[in-house]
Amino acid sequence: MRQPFEPLNGNVLIAMPKRLQRLHRTLTIGMVFVAGSTTIFAHQDQTVLTLDQALKLAKDRNGTVKSAFLQVKSADASVTQAAAAFLPTVTGQLQYNSNRQQFVTTGSSTAFLQTEGNQSFLNTTWTLLDSGQRDYSLKSAQRSRDSREYNAKQVLRSTLFSVVQQYYNTLRAQELERVAQAEVTRAQTILDQTQTRIKARDAAQIEELQANADFQNARVSALTAKNQETNAAATLKGTIGLSAADPLPALKTEDTSITPSVPESLQSLILEGVSKRPDIIAQRKNIESEKYSKMLADRQAGITMSLNGSYIQQTSPVSLQNRSLTFLVGIPIFDGGSLKAAARQINYAIKADQSTLEQAERVVRAEIEAAYVELQTNAERLQASQVALEAARKNYEAAVDSQKAGAYDLLQVITAQISLVTAESNQIQALYDYRISDVNLKLVTGRAIPGE
Repeated sequence: MRQPFEPLNGNVLIAMPKRLQRLHRTLTIGMVFVAGSTTIFAHQDQTVLTLDQALKLAKDRNGTVKSAFLQVKSADASVTQAAAAFLPTVTGQLQYNSNRQQFVTTGSSTAFLQTEGNQSFLNTTWTLLDSGQRDYSLKSAQRSRDSREYNAKQVLRSTLFSVVQQYYNTLRAQELERVAQAEVTRAQTILDQTQTRIKARDAAQIEELQANADFQNARVSALTAKNQETNAAATLKGTIGLSAADPLPALKTEDTSITPSVPESLQSLILEGVSKRPDIIAQRKNIESEKYSKMLADRQAGITMSLNGSYIQQTSPVSLQNRSLTFLVGIPIFDGGSLKAAARQINYAIKADQSTLEQAERVVRAEIEAAYVELQTNAERLQASQVALEAARKNYEAAVDSQKAGAYDLLQVITAQISLVTAESNQIQALYDYRISDVNLKLVTGRAIPGE
C-alpha cells in the first residue's frame, strides 16, 4: 500500500489534499512558463541582424537622417507661410474698456465721468492684387523646399550606403578572422607533424623552430584580425543607432556564390547620374529658388503696387460695419542704393551657385567613371580569386598529405599554407569589395540602393 504522499509515476502525488493539489498544479504551470520564457529569451539573444534590418534601424535612429527630414518639414512651413499671403486674414478681437475722466465745472468743483463696457470686432483684411511679390515669394519657397527634400534624400542615400559598406566590412572582418583562426589551426597541425617527424628522426631539429615561429605569427595575425572585427562592428553600431551598451547581433552572411557582372555602357551611366543624382537636383532647385528671390528683389527696387481690402464688423455693444478698399503705389525715391544692392547680392549668389553646380557635375562624372572601372576590376578580381582559392586548397591538401608520408619537407608545406591563406584572404576581400562597389555605382548614378 502506498503512503499518503507516495510519488506516482515520479511527478504526481496521490492522497494529496485538494488545496495542495491546486498549489502543485499552479507551481508546475509556472515552472513550465518560466522554462518556456527562458527558451524564448535565449532565442532572442541569438537574433541575427540582416542587412535589411540594419538599414531600417539607420532610417529610424540615425540622427543625421532625422535632421535632414526635419529641415524639409521646416521648409514646408515656409511654403505655407508664403501661400497664406494669397488668402484673407480674419482676426477676432474682444476689448474691455474702463475709462475715468475728470472735469472741472463752474465754481472750480470737479466731477468724474466713469465709462465701462465691452467691444467685440471681426477684422478681415485681404490683399487682392499686387505686382507679383507674393507669387515670387511662393515660388521661391517651393523651390527651396524641393531643394531640401532632394538634399534629405541624398543624406539618406549616403547613410544607407555607409550602412551597407560597414555591414559588409564587418562581415569581411569576421571572415578574415575566421581565416586567421584557421591559419592558427593549420600552423599547429604543421608544428605537431614536424615534432612527430623529428621524434622519428625523419626531420632536422631546426625545422621545429621554423614551424613554431609560423605558429606564433599566426596567433598574432588572429589577434589583429579580431581587433579589426571589433572596430568594424563598433562603427556599424554607431551608424545604425545602437548605443555602446547594446551588443551587435550576429550578422547574417550572404550567399558567396555570385556571378560578377558589369552594367551597361559608361556614357549612359554618366548621363543618367548627372540628370538623376538627388544632390545635383537639389542644387538646381536651389538656383531656381534664388532666381525667384532675385525677381522679387528687382520688383521691390522698382515701382510696386497693391490693392488691399478690409472689412471690420463690430458685434458689441452695437453692430457697426467699416469697409475700405485701398490702392497703393510705391515709388522708391532714395534709399541709399539698399534695394538695388540686395538684388545684385542675390544675382552674384546665383552665379556662384551655378559655378558650384558646374563643378559638381564634373565631380559626378568622375565619380561614376571611377565607380564603373572599380566595379569592372572587382568583378575580374572576384572571378580570379575564386579560381586561385580552389587551386590553393588542392595544393595545400596535397602538401600536408605528402608531409605525413615524408615526401615533403617543411618549407614546401609552409609555402602551400601561405598560398592558401593568401588565396582565402584575397577571395574574401574581392567578394566584399565587389558587393560594395556594386552598391556604390548605384549611389553615384542616382539609382535605388538597398533600403531606400
